[in-house]
Amino acid sequence: MHLDKNRSATSGNITSRLAKAALATALLFGVGSMALAQNMVVRSTGPSAGSYPAGKKMANDAKVTLKAQDQVTILTKSGTRVLKGPGTFSLAQGGGTASSASGRLASFINNRGSSRARTGAVRSAVSDAVEAPTNPSLWFLDMTKGGKFCVADPNALVLWRPDYTGSATASIVEPANGNVTEIAWRKGSALKAWPKDVLPVTNGASYRLLGSSVSQSVEVNFVVLESEPADLADAASVLIENGCEGQLDLLVETANANREAPDQG
Repeated sequence: MHLDKNRSATSGNITSRLAKAALATALLFGVGSMALAQNMVVRSTGPSAGSYPAGKKMANDAKVTLKAQDQVTILTKSGTRVLKGPGTFSLAQGGGTASSASGRLASFINNRGSSRARTGAVRSAVSDAVEAPTNPSLWFLDMTKGGKFCVADPNALVLWRPDYTGSATASIVEPANGNVTEIAWRKGSALKAWPKDVLPVTNGASYRLLGSSVSQSVEVNFVVLESEPADLADAASVLIENGCEGQLDLLVETANANREAPDQG
């Protein structure tokens, strides 16, 4: 009887360990794979746009049916796919046409560059784009773009200018009282830390920006995020949710940088 009890206890311990192992495996491969399988619509135009609105999430085996003149951009874990109608597309197929530059995208999303903004040393970030410089970070505020701007870290906001070949200045105007704050870039410098000690970066704050090499001023409205996005999908979600269209455009353009032609039906 004592031996049977020991066997029963041993059997129970083994069963318990197996159950825990099975649960861990399910969490690692089941839930984890499910999260990675989600794809998100980030751009949609044409007759079927209402069926595929920005922010819509779809499983990896979902099918997308498009009409003539439809074009839908799908964000995947490795970049984007652009689907052009008419036709029916399976998200489980054609993944080879998507951008594979996931490392570059991660750097683009995680690069906040506040330390480099203090010195202005950004040549490596834009060295390959002399003719048409591209904003090297999703969180750098482009001096030439207006509208809502999502701020990931209000203590490390950075201003970026496309034309960094010469020295330049810019005026930041507070619409509420007309106060003007002047900032300056040295020749060859593209970044400048936002003067947060004078102009606080708060949710809903609005400023008008005018650079010395820009013909028109733009108005920027800050949306301070509650937390910093963890990955590509999280970043796209918060930009769509908060109406930060300029940054969403930049995200899509960056993800599309190494793509081939759109998938056509």
